[in-house]
Amino acid sequence: MKRKGKEFIFPENVNKNYGVWKDYTVADIGWIILAVIIAMIIVVLPPTGIAFILFKICLGVIGVTIVMAILTIRPVASRKNIKVRDLYRIRKKYYQNQKRYYLAPKKRDERREIIIQRFGKEKSKN
Repeated sequence: MKRKGKEFIFPENVNKNYGVWKDYTVADIGWIILAVIIAMIIVVLPPTGIAFILFKICLGVIGVTIVMAILTIRPVASRKNIKVRDLYRIRKKYYQNQKRYYLAPKKRDERREIIIQRFGKEKSKN
């Protein structure tokens, strides 16, 4: 029998970030603190009527909730290390990169067609 060496198995959900609290990393906590500070500054600014203060508090709570939702939501359920902002960053990079165009081979007595591959579908222009 062949003797095998030690095997190392790395799970798919490996993440280099340090989790602090409930899947929030240090950077995520920084974003939450920044959102809370901005919300508190908005509440402190004049005008200081009761209705204005209540409106500003509601606006601040909605803002902090949106920030926490973006940090918390995982678009792929099986991959805990992919976050919404990572998905948006990947999509933005994809749309900004150069697309590839392939020329179809020449056929007898026909024009050359350009085949555009985008989103896994083939379209042809005449």
